[in-house]
Amino acid sequence: MSIVVGVAPGHVSEGAINLGVLLARSYGRELVVAAINSAAWPPSESAVDSEYQRFLVEQAEEALDAVRPLVPADVTARFLVHGASSARRGLLEVSESEGAMRLVVGSAGNAAAGEIGLGSVSTGLLQGADLPVAIAPMGYVAPEGARLSRVTAAYSGTDSSVELVLGAAAIAAEAGAGFRIASFHTRPRSFVSANISLRAEDEVLAEWERLIRERTAGILDQIEGFRDLPASLETAVGSGDGWGSALRSIPWQESEVLVVGSSSLGPLARISLGSHAAKIVRSSPVPVVMVPRRASEEYAARADAKHGTDPRGFPRIEEARTRTPRPGLLDWTRSRDFG
Repeated sequence: MSIVVGVAPGHVSEGAINLGVLLARSYGRELVVAAINSAAWPPSESAVDSEYQRFLVEQAEEALDAVRPLVPADVTARFLVHGASSARRGLLEVSESEGAMRLVVGSAGNAAAGEIGLGSVSTGLLQGADLPVAIAPMGYVAPEGARLSRVTAAYSGTDSSVELVLGAAAIAAEAGAGFRIASFHTRPRSFVSANISLRAEDEVLAEWERLIRERTAGILDQIEGFRDLPASLETAVGSGDGWGSALRSIPWQESEVLVVGSSSLGPLARISLGSHAAKIVRSSPVPVVMVPRRASEEYAARADAKHGTDPRGFPRIEEARTRTPRPGLLDWTRSRDFG
């Protein structure tokens, strides 16, 4: 398995390469840096089309040459040009042929430094991928020689979110990284429009946090039954007037990533960016790994494997999921517009 990083002519790709290097080093995987040679129409035998194809290939090779110096000697890397009808399709094809465990891309060019911007290519990848897609903030740089220090999994309180969290903990353990479960909330606009007092609003949000912490404590108990444990286990709840302030209300480490699951499922069970997921991705102060449903199931399988023969007898995911408290106030607050 490998880590595939997509670069493109004329785009700033340093952040994506730096994130790819971090992941490849942390998981001991080969780094595959791919530039896609895409044309607006199928190539023909004419001299004009052949010349244009050579021009596109040269641009792709120049994009690869520009990022080669960013890959340190301790990371094994290959660089390739792949022809496809579009950048999105090409990157998915390379990921499949290389058996990638992650596809890494950078932010759209209009993103500010330190922020994540979703352009047409990254949005298309998130909607069409069947493997986790990691997005680097604009200008992302990890410390020299760094490995993943911590994986934070966003927890929404749903059964599918439990699967994602348990699987992400298993992935963190494989990298020798710490692990944190984090939930976020903003002050619902509906409270203001309904003239609900601040005291009543605080009571509702306090109850929401109590339920979240109760459920995450149960999940941590399950993770402690893994044969291979993450380097550390933590929980956090972030709050603020908007998603940006909510995510930044908790501390983040330099070599950390945030894992976010699909907020809604399309007919192909791939990533669909709902309003909350999109806002969390754009507001994250660290790289984000978006996990589609199929990859979530693979994460769950990894966690099940780590539960299976543990002498302490912790339940497998299927059993644990039935023990998750039924939705109540948690889902009522989550159904509102949180900014």
